[in-house]
Amino acid sequence: MAPGQSIIPHPPKTNPNRLCTLTTDSDKDIDTPVATYSPLIRRLLLSSLTMVISRALISPLLTLFLSRQLGLDTQDVGLLLGICVFTATLLALYGGYIVDRLDKRRLLVLSMLSTAIGMVLLSFAHNLYLATLTLIVTETATALFLIGSKAMLSEHLPVAQRAKAFSLNYTLSNIGYSFGPMLGVTIAGAQTQAPFLVSGVIALLSMCALTTLPKTAKNAAGPAPASFIKTLVTLKSDRTLILFTVGCLLSTVVHGRFTLYLSQYLLVTQDEAVALQTMAAIMACNAITVIVLQYQVGRLLKREHLRYWIALGTALFIVGLIGFSLAQNLVHWCLAMFIFTLGEMIIYPAEFLFVDTLAPEPLRGSYYGAQNLAALGGAASPVICGFLLAHTPAASMFYALAALAAMGGALCFFSGRRVIKHQN
Repeated sequence: MAPGQSIIPHPPKTNPNRLCTLTTDSDKDIDTPVATYSPLIRRLLLSSLTMVISRALISPLLTLFLSRQLGLDTQDVGLLLGICVFTATLLALYGGYIVDRLDKRRLLVLSMLSTAIGMVLLSFAHNLYLATLTLIVTETATALFLIGSKAMLSEHLPVAQRAKAFSLNYTLSNIGYSFGPMLGVTIAGAQTQAPFLVSGVIALLSMCALTTLPKTAKNAAGPAPASFIKTLVTLKSDRTLILFTVGCLLSTVVHGRFTLYLSQYLLVTQDEAVALQTMAAIMACNAITVIVLQYQVGRLLKREHLRYWIALGTALFIVGLIGFSLAQNLVHWCLAMFIFTLGEMIIYPAEFLFVDTLAPEPLRGSYYGAQNLAALGGAASPVICGFLLAHTPAASMFYALAALAAMGGALCFFSGRRVIKHQN
């Protein structure tokens, strides 16, 4: 995205379904500080941070705001948000295809503009249908931004730097989510609609990081996919991608919306004051751990060992979940959250690095769009956990989640084995 910057080509792949270039000269460990990234990468990371802040501002207020604005009860608001997330996730599959065909920078700018307009409209939406449409647009724009930014990171970074870049991007996201909600609540204290308007302004200002850069090279790695249908056929025929995406979906049930089921569990097993205190402590533990350690963990990830890293991350999830089920005090909760967060820090960049390695260059956005379907697991998580809390002993929820994590990790591990076996 910087003027005159050359695009570093990805190592050639002889088969799109193989992790065939796992070890090359460029795969040697390269410690790349943020300051040495190109202007394109630095601005992309900056815009990712500001977009996260834009979303985080309204995250603790959205349910209450919709309930007051539309006159819906909590269950109806949950259903509305679930429908919007589900629809946006499906639309993101086509969004990945668009990322492969059009200029990625312009698509990111369009997604920022759509988010800005959507936030402003949402603050004035008193009609259920307008609110639903606006939420779908903003959720889809967010998904498109995530897919496009990942594709640009992969396209403009050498192989050895991508895991660190993914980890750094995730660290910045957690920084945004650490203070964004608190800022949103503070602003809401002055005026209820203000956080949505500020969120829209931040999304609009985020465009400045990318609008001054030239267009990215379109389809520099090869010809564009002929049609969306043919792209879907290609994705469907890649059994490794399907197996891995299903594994990611099961894993996302566990880590995608863990704050929701932890708060559900605490409110069922503790009084409200203690539950809020515990939730604040474990969320602070999660944020601090990610901010301090995420980039360092990302430096350790190696492409040829991804399935083992995913297995380790899954094991940490399981240990953390068991720790939650046995926690008796705040120290136990924080220790369990620390272990759980270590798994989260491994799984997040490892999943993206796996898809980055698996995807053919002309279909990188489409592959990220397909893998984004795993977000449906996060949407299903509160429903599954709410049912378990209502019909089974409370602690059994964590054991059920541990079983889902084990199944998801096993599918991801076997997909990695299948790739290596096919390579040999």
